[in-house]
Amino acid sequence: MQRREFSQAVAVTAALGLWGRQPAQAAGQMDAKTQPAALGTNLSGMEWAKPGLRHGLSSAPNIHFTVPRKADVAYLAACGFTKNRLPIQWELLQPMLPGTQASPTVRALVGEPGEFHTAYASYITGLLDAHASSGMRCIIDLHNYARYQDFRYQPDGSVIGLRAAPDALLRPYTADKAQMQTRIFALAEGASLTPAQFADFWRRAALKWKGHPGLGGYGLMNEPHELPERGGLLESKRGRDDLMIVPVFMQAAIDAIRAIDTATPIYVAGNEWGNAGSVGTKNPGFPLSGTGLIYEVHLYLDRRSTGHAFDWETEASLKKTGGYQPAPITSTTGRDRIAVAVDWAKAKKVKLALGEIGMPVDDPRWAESFKNTIDLALQNGVEVYSWMGGNHWPMRSHAINHVPGWHQNKTLEPLVSGVMKASAGIAQATLFDDGPGHARSGMPVTITVYARGNLARPLRLAVTVKGKGQLSKTQLLIPAGPNGRDFYTFLPAENQVAQLSYSGVDSPSVQVPPPRKVYSLTDPAAYASTRLDDAAMAIIARYSACKWDLADGYSDYLLGAPAANGQAVRAVSDSGYGSSPVNAMEMINWTNKESAAMGSMSLPVMRVAQGRKSSAHEPDTFGFWCKKTVPEAGVRPNPDYRVPYNLEDSHFVVAAVETSSKNSNGLVFQASQAEENHACELAFDHGNPVVRWTDAKGKQLELSSPDKLPPRKLALLALTSAPGKQVLRVNSAQADTASTTFAPAQFSQMLMGWGFRNYYPQPGFTGQVYAVITGKGVPTDNELAVLERYLRN
Repeated sequence: MQRREFSQAVAVTAALGLWGRQPAQAAGQMDAKTQPAALGTNLSGMEWAKPGLRHGLSSAPNIHFTVPRKADVAYLAACGFTKNRLPIQWELLQPMLPGTQASPTVRALVGEPGEFHTAYASYITGLLDAHASSGMRCIIDLHNYARYQDFRYQPDGSVIGLRAAPDALLRPYTADKAQMQTRIFALAEGASLTPAQFADFWRRAALKWKGHPGLGGYGLMNEPHELPERGGLLESKRGRDDLMIVPVFMQAAIDAIRAIDTATPIYVAGNEWGNAGSVGTKNPGFPLSGTGLIYEVHLYLDRRSTGHAFDWETEASLKKTGGYQPAPITSTTGRDRIAVAVDWAKAKKVKLALGEIGMPVDDPRWAESFKNTIDLALQNGVEVYSWMGGNHWPMRSHAINHVPGWHQNKTLEPLVSGVMKASAGIAQATLFDDGPGHARSGMPVTITVYARGNLARPLRLAVTVKGKGQLSKTQLLIPAGPNGRDFYTFLPAENQVAQLSYSGVDSPSVQVPPPRKVYSLTDPAAYASTRLDDAAMAIIARYSACKWDLADGYSDYLLGAPAANGQAVRAVSDSGYGSSPVNAMEMINWTNKESAAMGSMSLPVMRVAQGRKSSAHEPDTFGFWCKKTVPEAGVRPNPDYRVPYNLEDSHFVVAAVETSSKNSNGLVFQASQAEENHACELAFDHGNPVVRWTDAKGKQLELSSPDKLPPRKLALLALTSAPGKQVLRVNSAQADTASTTFAPAQFSQMLMGWGFRNYYPQPGFTGQVYAVITGKGVPTDNELAVLERYLRN
């Protein structure tokens, strides 16, 4: 969509849940006086193939790295962002350095010295095209930290153990890790990575992409750090880097580019990871010679400016946690850091870009610190790029990242985007709500209504009740600014099904969250004879369970629409009660299928038969994925970004599916951790329903049904697990049981129609998924029977 076409977005404002400062203003537009120099994110994903590259098959698109999609770019443009940074991996684009003395056999596998890899280069061109069509620009960012991971070449030009990959999309590799080396920028005689090789890369890049309407800059090298000491060849761990290495390399690249392209901006990063606070003290060669140079700095808001210490209390404390530690942070720490770079840039009369910044702004103190930093940067004409957007499986549900989600059948804007919009004066927001649906006798429930994005003015909503119960208030006030929220409590009368609805007070046509029900039923299973759907939803609410129904299948989690028959399905909202205001339990498919060079995997496809929707899964289909986090050592555990249970917890799954053959194999549902082997899996084995558990100590349990299920007929599969008791149910009858207790094993993801363990996808079954319900706890047999009847109807 061209920028000039954004005025047409007014027609879909209600659908997107966006509104501008003025009623006539289109979504994504700003007044000219508030337009920043550039504002966007890092479209991460293409730089992730390390560390397995060269010594294994860790080079598969959509698995080991992922190319951002056109939809990612279009969504950012619709949000008012203007320019993005695209991290790429040097080794993937230029598999063999120029001047390499390689044998003909090696060249036949790896490529000719210096040549760009055709498929990987096409990914970059495709993204430049996407930026151009969306009215944006894109910086090609060489994200290699002044290093290059390479083979070791023998005197005869061979590589010991070099093998061709079994798939044309994978890279050749050696099974012998000793045949790898890491080259590093150096100036001493015998350097393995030279200014001439670096200049060659950028000369080729300028020749290939000069003049592309989507090209916004050449990002020479991301975060150089720990380079060799003067006269050395190995990285320094003592803080004695030769500070002249970076300017020599950067100048060589600038000269190579400017001999070809005299107009496109060039982004230059400095020593010490491009640290904003030391740009003027650790870069004696700056500023460099050349036109159109922009000096790129990075900063994060924690003490060490790493972006990994998320606990405000610890970072703001006077207490040291070991070793050298900078001063405690305050709300102005980031602002003070960027101010150092701004003052340096003004004194040197050069332009500045904040190439990376991020923090988990779910904590309002981090949000304030973040906004203070962005405000000062934009006020001084500094370009700003958040970390990290893009499209790769590990990037979901981290508060520091700029990755959208999907909730209540709408794109869920990341929190960081709202803060950036507020600093830039972009007024857009979408409203959601969350809260429990089960009310215990005499206990009120708390419902939160929140905006994602930035409101130019406060927004008043009215809350009404259909049914008996008491509201703590009948009007909500969502404050102006980024990511505002308000909440209320509701105390239902006993044994009630109450519906809560919203409407705009000042703007009746404003987009509001959908109506929600609260259940205080004393016996939901018995209520099924009165109204089955309410009885089932009451049980789902009682267990705070997730429900993914393909009736809610959408074409995309970025500005998607209901998927039609035969159309790919990429998003299914949790229509149960497993979500919270910062933890939407979306099921999405992020796979990039925009060219044949992305891999052979297929997408789920919507099927509509007799008015009922399902997703069809063929062999090699990548299904749906709800990706969350696990606590990390030394990092504040965030209970909000979690799946509902771990393996050792009591849990249950109910699925409505249909196989395509009598010998169907593969996964229907998996709860697991992408990087580990433990899992709970509901699957088919040659047409027989099975459930498998593997705990963190390798203990395995399998339950199976003795009977094959007939193909092309709706089947109900259910599992329950509690310490000392596991059950498999098939079509509402108990099929197998066991009595086992599992060792603790943390889950960080749930998948429908396939699985993902040990960094690799697991085959899904061939058939159709109608719906899946899962949660913590074990429902009674009567409750399970209600859920099964509900999914059958």
